[in-house]
Amino acid sequence: MPMSIQTLNGDQAMAFGALSCGVKLVTSYPGSPSSGTVETLISQAKKYKIYVGWSSNEKVAMEMGIGASIAGRRALVCTKSVGLNAMIDPLMALNLTPVHGGLVILLGDDPGGYGSQNDQDSRPLADLLEMPMLEPASPAEGYAMMQEAFSLSEKFNTAVIIRETRSFVQQEEPVSVSEERYPEANLGLIREPFRFVPVPINAVEKHRDLHRRIEAVSEWADSAPFNRISGTGVKGIIGSGFAHRKLLDVVGDENPGEFRLLKLGVLYPLPQNVITQFLQDCDEVLILEEIEPYVEIRIKAMAHDAGCLTKIYGKQSHHHI
Repeated sequence: MPMSIQTLNGDQAMAFGALSCGVKLVTSYPGSPSSGTVETLISQAKKYKIYVGWSSNEKVAMEMGIGASIAGRRALVCTKSVGLNAMIDPLMALNLTPVHGGLVILLGDDPGGYGSQNDQDSRPLADLLEMPMLEPASPAEGYAMMQEAFSLSEKFNTAVIIRETRSFVQQEEPVSVSEERYPEANLGLIREPFRFVPVPINAVEKHRDLHRRIEAVSEWADSAPFNRISGTGVKGIIGSGFAHRKLLDVVGDENPGEFRLLKLGVLYPLPQNVITQFLQDCDEVLILEEIEPYVEIRIKAMAHDAGCLTKIYGKQSHHHI
């Protein structure tokens, strides 16, 4: 497969990652971060023969993506944090209806509220939606994560959320990009009565099936390449998503010194076995994340269930800036 090295920012890496998967439809409502990915895809739409459109609102954008998935086509829906709020209504039914064509939601959070009306942390919505959520630490990982997200979506029949932040989309680095023009992915229509229709007669069973699928995703999470341990020592630091990249800017890419580092790229469901083993290898652990103590709270619960006595620090203990 012919490849080229291109210097891309986070927005562009996500766009080319989607193109490499044969995405057919891209929808969004303008809002930064995530609009940059749509703008990149608009510039490539004619070459790759894909539909890219700005919708009247985020709910409409999401419903168009759902329609494309039902038709067996891969779809990418881009939104910012407050836009995800508008999508919750269709998403709370979509999670019960096993998707067909790969469906990925690119979610842009804005820690610090630089271009938003609030300082929202959207990660807790993954628990509400019971929908896998990933977060890359670099543009190159974002490219690979977009490819994996489409595969995950079709393997486990669920929409997959990729979270990015304002800092992530501004970062640039060399990325190995496929030069091959992929054919559009088309799984065709399927005839399964009530597969895409949750109603009172099947809602509870569909919810049970959702739990089974999330359990299967949990097994994948423990072996996912996006969670990585490096360094040695009994002092550990867990970096969540792009927070890991910021950590490396301080401790160094090659030699973290006395610290053992865990990079978390899978945020929901968290890789329980990986985290538990990491905690057991450390005397104390600092958790780095932006806005809310989302990861910290859940890791403390894991430690309690595992009977792990490792000291855990983070936002709740005021070990943050």
